[in-house]
Amino acid sequence: MAFRFRNTIRIAPGIRLNLGKTGISLSAGVRGATVTAGKRGVHGNVGLPGTGLSYRTRLDKSPAHRRRVEQQEKRQYRQDRQQQLQQNNPDLGQVTLSLDDKGQLLMVDASGQPLETALRRRLQKDFEADIREWLEVRMEAINGDIDLLLNPHLDTLSPDSSPPEYQIRPFTELQPAKPQLQQPAPQPVKPEPPRIGWLDRLIPGRKQRLMDAWQDAQTNWSVCLQRWEEDKQRLDEQQAHTILQYEKELAEWRQRKEIHNSQQREEDSSFSQRLLTDSELMAEVLQAELEALDWPRETLIDFDLDEAGQRLQLDVDLPEIEDFPQQEARLGARELRLVLKQKSQTQLRHEYARHVHGVLLRVIGTAFATLPSIQQLIISGYSQRLNPATGHVEDEYLISAKVERTAFEQINFNNLEEVDPIMAMERFELAREMSKSYLFTSIKPFDPASPQG
Repeated sequence: MAFRFRNTIRIAPGIRLNLGKTGISLSAGVRGATVTAGKRGVHGNVGLPGTGLSYRTRLDKSPAHRRRVEQQEKRQYRQDRQQQLQQNNPDLGQVTLSLDDKGQLLMVDASGQPLETALRRRLQKDFEADIREWLEVRMEAINGDIDLLLNPHLDTLSPDSSPPEYQIRPFTELQPAKPQLQQPAPQPVKPEPPRIGWLDRLIPGRKQRLMDAWQDAQTNWSVCLQRWEEDKQRLDEQQAHTILQYEKELAEWRQRKEIHNSQQREEDSSFSQRLLTDSELMAEVLQAELEALDWPRETLIDFDLDEAGQRLQLDVDLPEIEDFPQQEARLGARELRLVLKQKSQTQLRHEYARHVHGVLLRVIGTAFATLPSIQQLIISGYSQRLNPATGHVEDEYLISAKVERTAFEQINFNNLEEVDPIMAMERFELAREMSKSYLFTSIKPFDPASPQG
């Protein structure tokens, strides 16, 4: 019933942007993304598979997102610190902490037996701060990131947010290396004529021997010179061929570089226009942007964009109300314990309704901010419920809305903390059956084939 559209995005829960002491990283979910950080925020260069295109998008899109990242880091720090504490303290390392159904702290030894009263009191006194920190971690687990569940709308983008920008890809082919030319061997040195002195003339045959030796050296030099000239000529010919080949490769490389840079400039200049008119590119970019979102629960989003790139329909698979935390916990004011309180059905339904409307607001904002050409969209939310008539779990639509960009722009995106997501969605054309106690009844969503109807 819900899978009416061509594109399906599965968004895993969790924080995608990780800000740490050593830098910034990105967890799975954004395809082909690399991360850069600067004074203007954290951006990702996202590759679109099969297109050869990449674009630049803002990753730390809202203060709420950055605040969640910091909360997640603090939580991880506490968990790591707990492990180190138990490893470094033998007394505490042999003790297992747990909670009973009423939130009372249980402490047992390695054999599973409750600690003696005196030992328990000593550990509670010596490690009070650490045990309280352990209780805070358990409290957060019980409350189930309720802030994330109640306020997904805090990450809603304004429709006039900067759309994705084309990311020029550098020419990565290495320039041909200039050949290292071999130096020719030194030219043979012509032998100098012998210097004949008076003693050489006095000694019989000595002058003649000197002249004969010089003549032999002359002959040997002539042979060596001819061989050297032949070798040098061959080397010069080889090196001339090498230089010619290098200059050819260099010219071809420069040509390929210029073609690449020219194509990239062309892609850059046409990207913003294509994002208005090219429905395939629009769908690719929207899918990448939706996949980059983080949710407290795994979420499926189906969408369809018409060939003209003017009409967009989205279906959002909402969590079931049964997945929401049924209890809420707080630290005991005096004792080392958690005070557990069962939520009323009205409170649960109100939290669920706030989440449902907040999720839709965030998806709407992402769609309008990513695709400037979209002036109106249809968004519908559905959940899985047991049909008592058939006994099967079926998809049931809970809410459907037609949203005009002009109406969406009237929200104050600089003050989202004061925006009630339920009331915000009621400003649009809405199909919804929700009682005053926030009980949803299934509805028929707006027809995706006729968003103008």
